[in-house]
Amino acid sequence: MDDPLQKYTVLVPLTLNDGTPVVAETIMGFLEQLYLLADGWSMEGTVEGAYKMADGKKQIDQTQKIWIWVRESQYPELRRIVSELGAKLGQESMYLERVYASLDFVEPSPGEETP
Repeated sequence: MDDPLQKYTVLVPLTLNDGTPVVAETIMGFLEQLYLLADGWSMEGTVEGAYKMADGKKQIDQTQKIWIWVRESQYPELRRIVSELGAKLGQESMYLERVYASLDFVEPSPGEETP
């Protein structure tokens, strides 16, 4: 059965909706769950974005952009982990993007020296 790797991007809010900073342990726990699921993760950096809340209010957030590669069959578990974090942070929703890309882990050529 074909179970390809797929790239996902998650935006993790760095503050709660009231402006309170997210506790570092909460983010670290989330990253550990991603590591256990995907055998790794990458942080691309902090980004800013706007979101229209259910009450119509504009919410501007600073978020940490994190991407991981998981098997298609692991998507339900990834979604559960992201949803759990959203509940802990009191979010209306969480940004989870599937990116259609390919992945190739390139190993160094034999005999090549590192600088």
